[in-house]
Amino acid sequence: MFERFTEGARRVVVLAQVEARALRHGHIGTEHLLLGLLLEEGAAAQALADLGVEIEAVRAEVVRIIGPVQEAPRGQIPFTPRATWVIERSGNEALTLGHNDVGSQHLLLGLVRQEDGIAARVLEEMAIGLGAVRAAVLGLLHGPTIVPARPTWPTASDSWSSRWSRSTRRACSAWRPTRR
Repeated sequence: MFERFTEGARRVVVLAQVEARALRHGHIGTEHLLLGLLLEEGAAAQALADLGVEIEAVRAEVVRIIGPVQEAPRGQIPFTPRATWVIERSGNEALTLGHNDVGSQHLLLGLVRQEDGIAARVLEEMAIGLGAVRAAVLGLLHGPTIVPARPTWPTASDSWSSRWSRSTRRACSAWRPTRR
């Protein structure tokens, strides 16, 4: 599953496991992946920092949502189905962007696609929209996108437009369907 992951993306998964153990959670969920992304210091952490997301605030929100757990987990900690989906989706995000390797930024893009996870809930509770996170990541990858206020269309007074219109009208008026 992790063959195409960069070293940074693999580190995110390991840090998510460390966070799950530290919080004494018996699973690795989307919330732990979010914490791992913040700790890794890659492109995803930069995008989250640009939006004002801080590790301590996220950790406190995760504890508030999940609640305290008394017993520390032993052995291998399993991924939740939503976290597994995020990891699989990150590969799709990389392919969609034309990237061969899966980096932390792709994990974050997969994470914001999982709107039902605790990570999404944490970000929403912090008044950070999932669309804003996606835009921040894509902005880091491709630079800011400038969208014009309204499209500019050629007018009839444009010389090429009026010539095209006249020639098109002539061609269309002369056209007749052929009979077979």
